[in-house]
Amino acid sequence: MAVTSDIIDGTMTFEKSRKVQPFIEEQSKTWRKSQRSLDRLDEAPEAELLAAINVNVGGLIEITQENLKYWFQEDPRSSYGYTYVAEAGSYLNAVIVAMDAYAEQYDVTTRTSEELERFQTQMELFRYTKEMKRGANEVDSLVGYLQSEIGSTDMDALYIAQKALVKALSKELRGYGEERFFNGQTELHEAYQKYYIELLELASADILADLTKMRYDLVEFNSIASSTEISAKKTLSFFDNEMRLLTKREARFVKRNLPKAPKR
Repeated sequence: MAVTSDIIDGTMTFEKSRKVQPFIEEQSKTWRKSQRSLDRLDEAPEAELLAAINVNVGGLIEITQENLKYWFQEDPRSSYGYTYVAEAGSYLNAVIVAMDAYAEQYDVTTRTSEELERFQTQMELFRYTKEMKRGANEVDSLVGYLQSEIGSTDMDALYIAQKALVKALSKELRGYGEERFFNGQTELHEAYQKYYIELLELASADILADLTKMRYDLVEFNSIASSTEISAKKTLSFFDNEMRLLTKREARFVKRNLPKAPKR
């Protein structure tokens, strides 16, 4: 399970074949050693569990040694990596179910492990990105909306457009907020400030969601991922700067409008 998790990580982040190949070889080697140990288990109660292990781990080894191995060597741009993770997860989950059933039937005490927790976390992330992709509404994503409006797939161009959009909205919100602040309408000012901060949080969350999708689902080349990550960092830096500007402007306004000390 541990080495399969390493393979899944390499698959979903589009690692080079030479980096994943050692894990593929280790998986096969570990299975061969395990088979020698499993062959010594010949008690009747263990037969059903062993059958489930042999079928499912055998299937996992087969898709790794054949389909995945060739995919890494030949065409890492196809969608097979996603299929592999789904199939690998299905095989290992079947083994876990069989082991749990055996433990319950024969009252065997089991414990969790870091390897199991890591695998389960990977599967949760896999299901999350799968559902996010399936149910994604382009209008819910600033980047998706901009892409539909601009008609471009250049992520750098889209993030520049996103930055301009957020900046324009920020300017409007700050303008309305400051106008209310100057008029002494503090509640309205706080409401506009809240909307402004939520806008920045929305844009930030949108970027992080897109990065997650790219890391585990949509990226065809690592260069795109690194380019997008750089763009995201620049955009988030812009958000931080906007927040600092807002704080400074409010501080200056408060300082200028503090009541003067009475004359003696």
